[in-house]
Amino acid sequence: MASYNRALASALGLPLYFSWLEGGFEGEMLKENGYSRPHKVETPNGLITLERDTSRSAPATRRRFPQQSASLQTRWCSSALKIDVGRRALNNQARFEGTRTLFITGERREESFNRAKYNQLEPHACDIRAGKKARHVDAWRPVLHWSEEQVWDIIRRHRIVAPVPYRLHWNRSSCMTCIYNGPRVWATINRYFPKRAEAIAAYEDQFGTTVSRNRINVIDLGATARPFEVDDMEALEQAYSREYFLPVMVPPGGQWVMPAGAFGREGCGAV
Repeated sequence: MASYNRALASALGLPLYFSWLEGGFEGEMLKENGYSRPHKVETPNGLITLERDTSRSAPATRRRFPQQSASLQTRWCSSALKIDVGRRALNNQARFEGTRTLFITGERREESFNRAKYNQLEPHACDIRAGKKARHVDAWRPVLHWSEEQVWDIIRRHRIVAPVPYRLHWNRSSCMTCIYNGPRVWATINRYFPKRAEAIAAYEDQFGTTVSRNRINVIDLGATARPFEVDDMEALEQAYSREYFLPVMVPPGGQWVMPAGAFGREGCGAV
């Protein structure tokens, strides 16, 4: 997806800068009597590394998967790998000081009970417009009221090729092995990406804690359902590569195709 996003940004003429937690999900999950790793932030002037201040906290241990919960302490993947990274990227770049910044995200009310309560426009958590640095940051959710039909309609009108996860029956462009995956998604991973499922199951054994609250490992959970029948071989081949090599825009004369995962209801991403 990172490579797809680069290709899409290039096609739309948009600058794109990534920020991430060093070591990623796996590094944070395996933390044992230690500290979270630094954040990496791409900027117009190059890559910066944001070290951790360990003087005010004690070492900690995770050694388990996030769990399905509205609490971001329990579902730590969203907070540690996305929210915290984004906040530090805003807080540690002088280019956002003395300026007005609009922070745009794509949540929609119909996605979940929690998202239904979001405000469409509000000051961002990093906003200190009245402070010395005058960092004015507003959070805007422009598609908060949209239906899924409206989302696919604008993608179709701009002739953007659907991201690969949707073409493989996923109804969210989330982590492939997300903790919210339903049985059919795990069954599909077992069939088409068995090494990914085996790696998760091995960690479940190591931690003595399963992803599922029902204490069923992901291999057995997938065995309880019928996998999606993937017939988009082009998308499946792409899913095995980290580099995106397919078009991101429908070629002239080509026909836009609604992906198999559109309007799906099988759980496969955090909400």
